[in-house]
Amino acid sequence: MERKKKILYIVAGGTGFINTDEKILLSIGIVRKINYKSLWNYFSPKVLFNLIWCETVVIWFASIHALPVILLNYLFYKRLLIIAGGFDVANEPNIKYGAMQGKSRAIFGKWLLSRAHAVIAVSKSNKREIIDNANVSINKIKLIYNSIPKPIIVQNISKKNEVLTVGEINKETFLRKGLDRFIKVAEYMPDVQFIHIGKWTDNRGKPCHKMINYVKKISPSNINYIGYVDKKSLEKYYSESKVYLQLSRHEAFGVSVVESMSYGCIPIVSHAFSLPEIVDTQGFVVSNIDEALQKIKFSLAMQRESIDPSYFKRFSIEARTLGFKRLLLN
Repeated sequence: MERKKKILYIVAGGTGFINTDEKILLSIGIVRKINYKSLWNYFSPKVLFNLIWCETVVIWFASIHALPVILLNYLFYKRLLIIAGGFDVANEPNIKYGAMQGKSRAIFGKWLLSRAHAVIAVSKSNKREIIDNANVSINKIKLIYNSIPKPIIVQNISKKNEVLTVGEINKETFLRKGLDRFIKVAEYMPDVQFIHIGKWTDNRGKPCHKMINYVKKISPSNINYIGYVDKKSLEKYYSESKVYLQLSRHEAFGVSVVESMSYGCIPIVSHAFSLPEIVDTQGFVVSNIDEALQKIKFSLAMQRESIDPSYFKRFSIEARTLGFKRLLLN
């Protein structure tokens, strides 16, 4: 029997794609995870003991939680992989988003990435940001698309004339996720039901009603802000909604876009970063509100054709697992 690799998995938080990657790593090797949830984690001896134990370190995001293990790795020089998936390599001053906007934070992020043996990009757009903003050599970057956690579901139920979007609501995501655009589109379509699903938080991800109260105040009555729902409920909304609308100003990947498509939603997205790449020919890419209105009206009137199953192969668990295996086992 082939001996399994010992993998140390470093994260901060527990989003869906982080949890999906943990399951993938568990299928490849023996995994120990350190989740930086508090200041104590930065001083925990577990970091040292687990670094001695492991053969490879996998870190999600080039941010402060990567610092302890990277410093200690000067002594042990274990193979180190960093998944750079968004804020850590972005530079969007128009919306004040991204760690690469200059000064000390950019210098710190570039140094973290320089210590990795390989940097994993989650899309071609994300790969370009890693090269342009973080000055990482193209030879060091490996493209492994994010994955959706289940296969395509063939829907036999009728779709409702609803427009859905999914994403956390806080001060930072309001512009980045294009929630202001979502509201504007809904204002022009008062007879159509718009649905938003996602946590209501502060900028640190803690539950908070301040921003959602403001958002509700400026929104028309045809938007239903549901908040966080469990996986089964989210699948129900994906299954029933005809259109998925994502008018972001920045997206390194867009997991919810791919998830919605796997449930038969027609995606309408902005011409921003990875979104055209992800949607490809299976939906619509728009440049302004007028185009979005036109495509929504067209989509609500049309009958959705089945997406070729081969489209989802690059976003499958199997494809991401193979990508990780090539880095971890070779």
